[in-house]
This record gives sequence, structure tokens and C-alpha cells, in this order.
Amino acid sequence: MARRTGIDLTDRHKRILEFVYLYYEKHRVGPMYRNIERYTGATQADLERLFPNGLNSVYTWVGIPIQSTDDLCKPIANVKVDGNRDVYLDHNATTYLRKEIVEVLQDYYGSKTGYGNPSSSTFLGKKTFDAIRTARKEVAECLKAETSEIIFTGSGSEANNMAVKGIGFKYIETKGHIITSQIEHPSIIEPVQFLGMLGFDITFLDPDRNGLITADAVKESLRSDTVLVAIMAVNNEIGTINPVAEIGEICRLAEVPFMVDAVQAFGKIDLFPKQMGITMMSLSGHKIYAPKGVGALYVDEKISLIPLIHGGSQEFNHRAGTENVGHIIALGKAAGLAYREMKSEMKRIEKIRDYFMDQLHTYCPDCILNGSLKHRTPTNLNIGFPGIDSGALLLSLNRIGIYVSAGSACSSGSKEASPVVKAIGVDTDRYGIIRFSFGLKTTQKDVDYLFAYLPGILNQIRHNG
Repeated sequence: MARRTGIDLTDRHKRILEFVYLYYEKHRVGPMYRNIERYTGATQADLERLFPNGLNSVYTWVGIPIQSTDDLCKPIANVKVDGNRDVYLDHNATTYLRKEIVEVLQDYYGSKTGYGNPSSSTFLGKKTFDAIRTARKEVAECLKAETSEIIFTGSGSEANNMAVKGIGFKYIETKGHIITSQIEHPSIIEPVQFLGMLGFDITFLDPDRNGLITADAVKESLRSDTVLVAIMAVNNEIGTINPVAEIGEICRLAEVPFMVDAVQAFGKIDLFPKQMGITMMSLSGHKIYAPKGVGALYVDEKISLIPLIHGGSQEFNHRAGTENVGHIIALGKAAGLAYREMKSEMKRIEKIRDYFMDQLHTYCPDCILNGSLKHRTPTNLNIGFPGIDSGALLLSLNRIGIYVSAGSACSSGSKEASPVVKAIGVDTDRYGIIRFSFGLKTTQKDVDYLFAYLPGILNQIRHNG
């Protein structure tokens, strides 16, 4: 968080953060100004000076719930509903387990599959090794890649770190130049910033007004000492699709490794790394109805990476440690299902998305869509509501069973707007940002339920504000 907000972390920062965390661990409530000053000597004015958003930042940085009532959300709406239902519109954040994956995991945890250690020479070990190989093949077939090019990881974030640092550490002596963008996921931006602190030169490309990183921008930034280009396929907040095939061709001609964060793209758009000039590509299980705690990295067989984790020969010497067998099997199954269903499912969701936009224009004509509508996955709509506190709107929707994400919300412990939304020039002082993301169980009835109450909620929030 300190790097992301440009703060030089001092011993005083660390002392305050440590006290707040330990206080919360003991009391299950965050300390207020009096206790912080009593035990650390930092006054409210000191907190406001040391941290971007004072006490809110302190709580956020140590990962505890907001306790202060100062400068938080506007009052939320109080709406009576007729037939309360759960409407999950936050699939970009995470997905539930689909029934086929539940069955896979039940077999695994019931010791029907994958009980042995895949590195052992026993019959059980061989059976488990074969189960992992099958999962690896399922992922590879989705990408038209070789099975040996699929490395299983503990998450999409680990896969991103493995790619960025794995290339960077190869050049630790000579350093070099890295190109990425302002709108990447933190699991790309922060490893890149880490390499910057080690002496690498970093170029952060700005998106255009539609939220896209153009191939020309990458081409113009390439240098003779560029060692890596890292541009995501689909943005996690605004759903825009970058021209990764064009960028990949540029990188191929320049002989520069091209890393693509495809966590939000896998299962939504075609991704064929060898055809698209992609050297490395990440994906994550919990975005495609598989469990959390498993991901994968495609690594072109022509390149090598320095491992993040040493101590074993697993995953073709890329990642030491006994594999998370059950989750790997589940990821392979989920990947195959996602790609077999992709075209029909994206077409179905596109109709729901278009219906949502029609309703939005009818009931909220002054709202704005953030990011390109044309170059976008149908699963995402990032909407700006004028004169609305996004935190109050998020919590109001949550109260009636509608789950979404906010682009800037008190509920997330930050009064700062999303860097992605800010990067594309949205007036975040005027608009409250909400991300709606659709998935397998989303129906038109869900949209109808939302718009039955959204206009009244917006009116209440504006009136209360």
C-alpha cells in the first residue's frame, strides 16, 4: 500500500501500524485516536499527515474493518422489498463453485482421487501424478499449448509474480527496462515496482479514454534494453479488452518477452498464446467457478524463469512444494467447461448485459459507462452514478441481497477512487462508481429485481446526502 500510494514507510509508520494491528487482534475492534496517541504518541493530525486518508488508511493497510464513523459513507437507503432474493453481480471479484466442481472436490476429499503424493513412486502416487497431468492437459488444450508449458500455482497473483520476477531476476546484474500500464492488477504493478526499487527502469503506459492500452503505445516505448512487456488481456475493473495479439506481434518482432495477465479473460475470450505472441499468461481458478487458492501460468517452452519458490522439482522445476492436487484437478475441469461453453455463455450474457443497459438508460439516463462498450467482455459493466456516494449505494444494494463492487467506497476502507477509473479520466468527485459483473447464474429476473429498487435507492441516497 505504501508503494501504491507513494508513501515512504518510516519507523513511525510501522510503529503505528503494528500497534493498530495488535490492538485489533486483542480487542476485535480498531483503536480510536485516543488510544493510538496514548501508546504511539501519534495525534489525529499526525495520522492525517502520515497516511493518505488518516485513520481509514491505517485500518486498510493492516487489513482490519473500518471502525471510525468520521468521513465515511453517506446514510444508506432503507427500502422494503417484495420477495427478497440474492442477486450476485460480483463475478469479477470471485465466483462460486459450479456443481461439477463440487463433485470433483467431493471425490478428492473423500479420497476417491488424488490421495497419494504425486512425487512418490507408489501406485497411489502415480495415480495422483496422472490426475495432475490430465488437469494440465485440460488447461493446455484450452490455450493450444503444450502440457509442459502449464505451471500450476497457488493463485493468479502468484502466477503474475512468478512471471514478472522470474524474468526480472534473470537480469538482476545488468537490470533493464520494463513496460507495463497504469491499469494493471496490483499483482503486476507491485512486482514491477519492486524491480524498479532494485534498479530496473519502468515505463507505465496510460490508457486511452476508452480504457485501452494501444499497440502503438507499446511500440513507441520499446527500447534496446527492454526485458519485459506486461499488459493485461481484460481489465478487472472496467472489462476492456486490450489488443494483446497486436502487442504480441510487436514483442515477437522485438524479441521481448510478453506477459499477459489473463485472470479476467480466461474463459471469456479466445486466448492462444503461440498464435498471439504471448510468452507468459496467468489465470486463476476462482474466476471460473473453481476453488480459491489455485492458479496457473503458461510459460513458453523457449524461455526460462528464475523460480520464486525453491526446494523441490515440482512443476518442471518452476515451483517447489507438493501440489495442491484437489484444487488442480478442479481447475482443469473448470477450464475445460469454461472453454466448451464460452461462445454460447458469452452470447447469453451479452443479451442480459444489453437488457441491463436498456433498463439503465430508462431509469438512470444520466449515468455513464466507464470504458469502451465495443472492446469489452459482456460480463462487466462499470457504471458512474452522478451525485451518489458509491459506498452508500453498495451497502444499500447489499441490504436487499444485491452484491456488487464499488470503484471507490468507504466500505473498502478508502476514500480514494480506483486508480483504473482515475486513469481514464472519470470525474470521481461527481460520479460514484459501481461495477456490475455477470456470470453463470445471472438471469434477466436478477436485472429486473435490481431495477425495481435502484431508482428509489438512488433518490434516497441523494436526498440523505
